[in-house]
Amino acid sequence: MAVSASQVARAPVSASSSILRGYRVLRRFPLVPIIVLLVVLIIPAIFADVIAPHDPRRGDLSDRLVPPAWQGETIQLKMVVETINRDNRTNEILVADADRKIKILEGTIIGDEARQSSQVGDQLSILRRPGGSSKYLLGTDKSGSDVFSRIIHGARIALLVSLLAIVLSGVVGVTLGMLAGYFGGLFDALVMRMVDVSLSISIVLVALVLAAVRGPATENVLAVVALLLWSRFARLARGETLALKNLDFVARARVAGASHTRIIIKHIFPNLVNTMIVLATLNIGFVIVLEAGLSFLGAGVPRPNPAWGLMVADGRELITESWWVAFFPGVAILLTVLSFNLLGDWVRDKLDPKQRQI
Repeated sequence: MAVSASQVARAPVSASSSILRGYRVLRRFPLVPIIVLLVVLIIPAIFADVIAPHDPRRGDLSDRLVPPAWQGETIQLKMVVETINRDNRTNEILVADADRKIKILEGTIIGDEARQSSQVGDQLSILRRPGGSSKYLLGTDKSGSDVFSRIIHGARIALLVSLLAIVLSGVVGVTLGMLAGYFGGLFDALVMRMVDVSLSISIVLVALVLAAVRGPATENVLAVVALLLWSRFARLARGETLALKNLDFVARARVAGASHTRIIIKHIFPNLVNTMIVLATLNIGFVIVLEAGLSFLGAGVPRPNPAWGLMVADGRELITESWWVAFFPGVAILLTVLSFNLLGDWVRDKLDPKQRQI
């Protein structure tokens, strides 16, 4: 079958237009936050057992505080002529006594010339720290556990805790808010007073009390987050319900003989979904930060689970010497929360009719 010259000429134009159309479609989505969440949180959380090269709960003490793979060997000098306190009297170790502290570096001992010219306070002791290994991509912590494997499994904990907390608080808050806004009266006043009480409680204090009574547990985090967040969903759902129940389509449903349950489920709740999705998306990052903070304080996820907050807590005392122990979990928290906040802003702009461009 012969192909005309005009068809051949149009083929490249059609291909380029398809590429351009696809680019315009992709540009409507926040690609950077989505990619970051996929790489840092979602894919590691789902495939943690496959991706992680080591067991996150077991370490080798012979490999403790190994630096990241790209960091080379480091050499540190330490004061060997130092001041000591004995019987409330201060004495200085003599230079002659410091000879026994001079260490070997690459098979060569500091010579006699260095010993004879040494003065009090000279840096003579040489500390040699080996470089990183390809076995541990992001190094190890003080128990010899692989930091990379713990971050990957920590993503699973962060995702599960945040999703469970959002779903639990959302179901409770939206249900109570819709019922309070629709029926009003005494039930509405009671729910609003419960919301006021919930907003006035110190969430960290409650978490510390639960940790002292029951010990650190993931259930404590879920209970504390649900106690904090349900009131946000309830207030917003109540306000939306108060506006929706007086609209014409709800009045027509009442005239048609629809029950209260049908009106709430079929007419009011569908109009709340977009608003609740926006609120949930904006609060996922907050829940992750809250879970990490409670774990950091010892009131959240218990050890030896690889929670990001626990990893930061373990590395705070080593930040000057072994910076990678706390740095990489902190970066994971930063990227995840920032991406969720950006994604929440985009969802709000897309689902809120007031933000849409005509």
